Amino acid sequence: MPNPLTRRQLLAHSAALPFLPLAGLGLTACSSIDKPSVQARLLGRSITVVSTLGTTLRLSWRGTTLFNNEFGEAFVPDWGFKEQLETGAVELLKASGRFSSVQRATLSATRREEALKELKELKTPTDHVLLISGASSSDTLWETREGFFGLGLAQRSILQLGTESAAHVSLRAELLVPSTFGAVLGEATTLTAQRVPAPALLRGPRLNETYAATARESLKVQVDAAVQSLVNQLGLGKGAPAPVAPKSEPAPAAAPEMPLVNGSPVMSPNVEGRGIPAPSGAGASGVLPAGR
Repeated sequence: MPNPLTRRQLLAHSAALPFLPLAGLGLTACSSIDKPSVQARLLGRSITVVSTLGTTLRLSWRGTTLFNNEFGEAFVPDWGFKEQLETGAVELLKASGRFSSVQRATLSATRREEALKELKELKTPTDHVLLISGASSSDTLWETREGFFGLGLAQRSILQLGTESAAHVSLRAELLVPSTFGAVLGEATTLTAQRVPAPALLRGPRLNETYAATARESLKVQVDAAVQSLVNQLGLGKGAPAPVAPKSEPAPAAAPEMPLVNGSPVMSPNVEGRGIPAPSGAGASGVLPAGR
């Protein structure tokens, strides 16, 4: 059995872990949608963007055993993630030029069914709804059994030493038809996690105010990237091709008329037994090109 790591070795290992630059995000995305038919169905229609998350962060501390794991929440409405999610999606949908109107509805619901019910009670006139909610993902950083969900901060330690921290965003977008109480036209998920300076969390777990600003900035960048990914996956972004009417096949070109002499067609002469001279000039090989 290998010797256990000393405290000094654990701290050195933690310090050597890279802090990813904010611009260098890697997104994992997955979608299920028939883009051409959905694009045609939504063209010229109205759509409302709603979100069931953005005011609360999921906090998790992963230890060496299940007994070392801690979970909690941080209520951070002043961080502005709910507005960022919804406004970002609205701006992208407006920029696509596909819809007759695009709006957002701020709901208090934190679950899908509650959000649809609340939207119906608001009597917001809309043909479609883009619902952004939290998604579950695996732990792509430390490969623990505890995955990520929604917007949050996670921390990993070994025997309460060598602390590593990360901000993560795991989102799902559903394109719904409210008139049929939530029939799904398509859905997409996007997952990303980024290391942040440790310790981002204190025991409890609770936010460490020393690194709160850095964690907030990391989440802000990830949210923008995630919303862009979701809209593009659903085929609703500006760069996605808009549906067009099928083009009719062009009529075949008419065969050229043969010249007439004294009322009779002039035929090509039938040449027999004539050799074809090689091209003159330097580099002439005397070999005909294939197909001639």
